[in-house]
Amino acid sequence: MVVDLRHVRRIARMEFRRTLRKLGDSTVQVVALAFAGLMFSGISLLGASLFAILGRDLRTGDLGDLPIEGGLVAGVRGAVGLAAVGLLALATFRTIAQRGGIDEPETLLLAARVRDVVAGILVAESASYIAWLAVPVSFAVGGFVYGARAPLVLLALPVVFVGVLLPAIWLGFCLGLVGRHLVTRYEPIARNRTAIGLLAFLAYMGLIFGNGFAVLTEALFEPLQSTPLSGYADLLLLGAPNVDTSPLWAGGALATTVGVVLVGHALAVRLANYHWFSDPATETEHERVEDDSGLAVGDRLLALVDRPTRSVVRVAWTRTRRAPIKLIYALYPLFFLISDVQTIVRTGTIPTHLPWLLGLYVAWAVALAFALNPLGDDGPALEATLTAPISGRQYVVGHVLAGAVVGIPAAVVVVGPVAFLSPLPPIEAAAAVGVAILGSLLTPLLAIGVGMTFPRFGSVQVAANKNAVVPSKTALAAFSVALVTIAGNVALATDAGTRQLLAGLVNGLVGFLTPWTLGLDPAWLLPVSGVVVAAGIAAPLLSYVYAVNRFERFTLS
Repeated sequence: MVVDLRHVRRIARMEFRRTLRKLGDSTVQVVALAFAGLMFSGISLLGASLFAILGRDLRTGDLGDLPIEGGLVAGVRGAVGLAAVGLLALATFRTIAQRGGIDEPETLLLAARVRDVVAGILVAESASYIAWLAVPVSFAVGGFVYGARAPLVLLALPVVFVGVLLPAIWLGFCLGLVGRHLVTRYEPIARNRTAIGLLAFLAYMGLIFGNGFAVLTEALFEPLQSTPLSGYADLLLLGAPNVDTSPLWAGGALATTVGVVLVGHALAVRLANYHWFSDPATETEHERVEDDSGLAVGDRLLALVDRPTRSVVRVAWTRTRRAPIKLIYALYPLFFLISDVQTIVRTGTIPTHLPWLLGLYVAWAVALAFALNPLGDDGPALEATLTAPISGRQYVVGHVLAGAVVGIPAAVVVVGPVAFLSPLPPIEAAAAVGVAILGSLLTPLLAIGVGMTFPRFGSVQVAANKNAVVPSKTALAAFSVALVTIAGNVALATDAGTRQLLAGLVNGLVGFLTPWTLGLDPAWLLPVSGVVVAAGIAAPLLSYVYAVNRFERFTLS
């Protein structure tokens, strides 16, 4: 299968530049990349030091027996096999999420053949992986080369690196195209892809929380030592001292790479041709009837409010259902529960603070979903909303109810079982559920005033190549800080242990940073927290009044 190298080069350059532009479009991404670069630098230097010691011990004969059957060569073979599997999984996911689709397909597929487009995309993807991984891998191997005094290892590194990377990317692209086709073209799966994506995310979180990656690594390490690509370990170590390697195994790895890339490219072209020229799944009349029936149930629950308010609620629910990708930010706080889930897995006991944290999370999430950017969520329809016969009270109450009607049952379902299965006394467990229900009603009131003050009307990239209108960073930060401050002071006002803990932390921090001793009495925190709690009770009501007036006075500039 002959490709046009000029087209491949141009497409690869265009795709790689587009990736760089996407990374630079967001200040947050630039800061995150800079931080990741610093972390990678530190880890790379540490890895280089450790591998230098390993190489020195190998050269001097002081390495001793490794806790791996087969010694150093078997260990490196397993590491190479794990690297290939990890790269394959990453390439598959990236293809499903992003690389399986192309920007402006009508133009690109008319200007170039599919085989050239596929080759260009895969070359650009390979360049991206090399840009990310070349430095840490070079540091690690360079440290080993320095310690072992084995320059031939460094000469073999580019061949090994590319030889492991290319089959993973080509096979991952094929598997990812199949997955993306099922998710976007096959109607039974496409209809439920939001739920499937959520389950996949929860499974991923479960692997992290439950130490699943360590278990998988341990289970796959030995079997992967016998895979063809693991022979690159022998190629890498051919020039190392005091190591018995197999040139035949190394040659088999090279042959495997060539065969997998050739066959994988032919298969990728066939899959891409089928996927790119097929029609996406469309919403059927049956699905619309099901969705309308679900909204009708919500309408019956809101029978006591007037029709304009019900219309606002219905629009908010419909908008969220049709663009669930904007809720991805609501999943991020779950990462802070990693230690609690690990504690549950390890001990079988639910921490007593977890029901309270879950209640806070549910209240925060429903406010984020329905009340933190009401003006921006209206988008092009905002002008029609402002000129419609609807009052500010109806508009604000509608968004608050949209969150409360969803949040109250969610609080019961999420917090209730955790609270009553935890060591909390029944009264405190019931209180945790009650506070979660109250929070699900009050937090949308608090959020809507903040969201009306700091609206965001433009869309931003939230995942891969998915754009959505989400709350502004200012609104999200202000609301989150206010909610956490109120919740923290409620804990201070109601729990003496929390006051004592905070006083101890403040006294210790002041004593550590300054030559003075603060001597903060925990009892002094009670009146302060009481004032903050009182302000927190008044804040949702003031926010409601402000939001109503803001809507009434809002004009499009």
